[in-house]
Amino acid sequence: MITIDLSTARPAVLVIDMQVAFVSPDGAFGNDAGELIERLNPFLERVRELGIPVVFSSYLLRGDLRDAGLLTGNDAASHFADTAPGAGVDPRIRRAETDVDARHNRPSALFRSDLEALLDGLQADTLILTGVSVNNAISSTARDAFARDLPALVVRDLVGATPWEPEELHASYFDTLATWTAEVADSADVLGRLQAR
Repeated sequence: MITIDLSTARPAVLVIDMQVAFVSPDGAFGNDAGELIERLNPFLERVRELGIPVVFSSYLLRGDLRDAGLLTGNDAASHFADTAPGAGVDPRIRRAETDVDARHNRPSALFRSDLEALLDGLQADTLILTGVSVNNAISSTARDAFARDLPALVVRDLVGATPWEPEELHASYFDTLATWTAEVADSADVLGRLQAR
C-alpha cells in the first residue's frame, strides 16, 4: 500500500477527461456525470483556496485525426478531435483563471504530453487524480506516474467509471491501484490532510 505524505508534498490536482463528449448527457456517449461534477466543484474550490494548482488535461486528437493511432478508422475517433463539439470541458465544472489546461492523445495524461513540463513549472511533485475513467485514463496516468517516481493519489469519490461498467468491477480498479500503484483516498480525507499542512 502506498501512502503519500501530503504535509510535505507539493501537489497539483489533475482533472482528467471531464469533457462534454465523455461526461455530458449531450455528449457523444450520452454519459451524465452530473453527480461527480457536483462533488468535484467544491473540492476544486477548496484546493484553489489552499494554493494548490488545478490542471485540466483533456483527451484531444488533431482535427484531421492524423494522430489517432489505433483509433484510425474507428467512428469514435471523430468525437475526440479538438474541433469536435464535445471537445471542451463540461461547462457545469466551475473553472478559475488560475487553472492550467493540458492535452493528451492517448489514455495516459503523461504519455507524450507536456504535463511533466507543466508540473515542473508549477513546482509540483505529486499528482492528485480526479476525473474519468478509472478503468482507462485514471489507471493509465497513475501507472505512468509510478513509472516516473511521481507520487499519485486517486480521489475515489471524484473519479468516475464508464457508464457500462458494473459497480463491483469499478471498485476492483481502485483495489488494484491501491495495492501496486497509487494511494486511493476519499476527498474528505484528502482535504483534511491538505488543510492540516
